[in-house]
Amino acid sequence: MLITVLGSASAFANTYVSASAGLGLPNRWQETGYTTDVDTNLAINGAIGYDFGSTRLEAAAGYQKHDHKNTSDDFSVLSFMANGYYDFHGTSNVTPYLMAGAGIGSFNVSWDTRNTSSFIWQVGAGMGIKIDKNLSFDFGYRYLKPEGLVCPTDENKITWSSNNFLVGLRYGF
Repeated sequence: MLITVLGSASAFANTYVSASAGLGLPNRWQETGYTTDVDTNLAINGAIGYDFGSTRLEAAAGYQKHDHKNTSDDFSVLSFMANGYYDFHGTSNVTPYLMAGAGIGSFNVSWDTRNTSSFIWQVGAGMGIKIDKNLSFDFGYRYLKPEGLVCPTDENKITWSSNNFLVGLRYGF
């Protein structure tokens, strides 16, 4: 009985998976007594979610790594987020959306072996373009911002954010 339920398409109805990649355009890294520009780099995300019709909820993981300009220092961010979407369905295959999410970000800095974690949130907008019954192309923008981030070596407060432009695919079961 359990195998029959898990093997049926209805067990996964309205569930989707998505993957996206794009540019992470970071804002300046500001730390007490230290401010630097940060290089643009790749941002990637993956998610599994549930589509309720006009709203979607998902669990997502993301990663991006950036170099501080004019130094050999770099940092990476691994995020785990819960995201909510509102889809504006119309009569075409194009569906604009708004999104917001919150979670935890783990920051690794090259000048220290310890990671530091903080609350992280994001807001964004984009559009899904239906390719076929189950597959959509996705283009979106996300503003990603950690709160309460501190440097692991000296406990200085860090202010940083990123503007991420992503393209990807979403497959609905």
